[in-house]
Amino acid sequence: MENCPDVVAITMLACKISECLSEEELETLAADLNLLSDAISSILVRKSLNKNTEPNDG
Repeated sequence: MENCPDVVAITMLACKISECLSEEELETLAADLNLLSDAISSILVRKSLNKNTEPNDG
């Protein structure tokens, strides 16, 4: 359970947000968050690839 606090916090946040937004707003937010997640994942992969292809100074 020590690796789960983020999951619990995110779930609680989602529940609170769902109480404040309409279904349409929730759908839009979910789509936007998926896009954000995909963009961040792409950036991290590119950073990792760039780090692995840089010449070593040692």
